[in-house]
Amino acid sequence: MKMVKTANGIKKIDDWNPDLIPGQLKPILQQHRATLVNKLIQGELNTYIDYKFSSRASVGQLEKIRNSLDLLKDDGIDPVLYGPIFQAVLHNDFTNLDNALFYREIDATISTRLLRPHTFEKGQHMFSQQ
Repeated sequence: MKMVKTANGIKKIDDWNPDLIPGQLKPILQQHRATLVNKLIQGELNTYIDYKFSSRASVGQLEKIRNSLDLLKDDGIDPVLYGPIFQAVLHNDFTNLDNALFYREIDATISTRLLRPHTFEKGQHMFSQQ
């Protein structure tokens, strides 16, 4: 029996067949990520963005960021990004989830909405021609 400590408590994984462990671990990781996202959305998302990105989000950006984070909660788990967690669970009887990988994905989601390049209307140029 493998045990994984998450934001939602300790979860157990049957380890009688190591090939089945990743399938049992994915929903646990999704639930953990969803809990982190929910806490961020329900807390001070704007303060987090200001702290993490040294930037203030507009009301429109905040709405887009919240929507993107809501989509992330139900999104699949990237086995490459979360590979170190899969390996830790496979090789240890007890694993305490480190939030760093989860926040890397959360921050990437935020930054795509926060730091979008500016678009220009037809005829506008970034540099003036002389």
